[in-house]
Amino acid sequence: MNIRVTGQSQTASTIANIQRQSAGQAKYQNQVASGLRVERPSDDPTAFPALARARADGLRFAAFGQTMADATTTLDAGVSALGEVSAVLTQAKQIAIEGADATTDGSGAEALATQVDGLIQRALAAANAQVNGRSLFGGTATTAPPFRTVTDPTGLLTGVTYAGADERGRALIGPDQTIDTQYVGSEAFQRPGGDLFQTLIGLRDDLRNATLTGPARSAALNARLGQVDATRTAIGEATAEQGSSLVTLEAISARASDLKLDSDIKVGDLGSTDYAEAVVRMQEQQTSLQATLAVSAKLLQPSLLDFIR
Repeated sequence: MNIRVTGQSQTASTIANIQRQSAGQAKYQNQVASGLRVERPSDDPTAFPALARARADGLRFAAFGQTMADATTTLDAGVSALGEVSAVLTQAKQIAIEGADATTDGSGAEALATQVDGLIQRALAAANAQVNGRSLFGGTATTAPPFRTVTDPTGLLTGVTYAGADERGRALIGPDQTIDTQYVGSEAFQRPGGDLFQTLIGLRDDLRNATLTGPARSAALNARLGQVDATRTAIGEATAEQGSSLVTLEAISARASDLKLDSDIKVGDLGSTDYAEAVVRMQEQQTSLQATLAVSAKLLQPSLLDFIR
């Protein structure tokens, strides 16, 4: 009876050793194949909490980085649109100067007015510009064009109204930190004394006004020049503000990238496979397993050993 129990214990111990060594070999094989040393708490109870925090930090910084990239795209598009409006006003100023010249006759004034019609359409397109399907100058209302036209019975454009939101759209670029991305169009293009559309429409109408001739037309167009300059100043201020936001974004984005890199390095240090060590450990386990199998072949019945293998 004792001999039978001893034999059973020896068999069970041998089988347990073989299973343990096989599991150890598989563990290091998996580390080499996956490149990961720590995948679950049981792999390294000491390192896993720090590894989980580093992974969470990396995901958080990556999310903020994507938000900042999207915000940069939006602000870049906004600055480009404002640049287009500035170019429109530069041309409008030249047209006003030419129209105020005493040598410009009625047909010349009409030709200049037609050019201003084109400038109005360019300005309207810039003010209603979108990026990724979202309006740049509608504030928090991003799904519809923020500026709408008013026309007379003949279809002539006589005014432009703002239909966007009065609150700026913002992007979350860090913990409790936001930056303005979608600006309120009326703040940029319809400031008191610097209304883009009223200025351009007034310039066009003065050029087409047949009752304004000679000195009267020159005086009216010179007054429009003052409005053009005031509007250009307003556009310049809006451009400077968005440009400043871009500079801020660039600095914060660079910092977030550095923090993301630090987190990734920590994840690698804590959780990645040390290939040299893993290969050595795997070979050690393989050697031990082979030795155990060799000894077991002498102690166990061949049929049982074949079953274990």
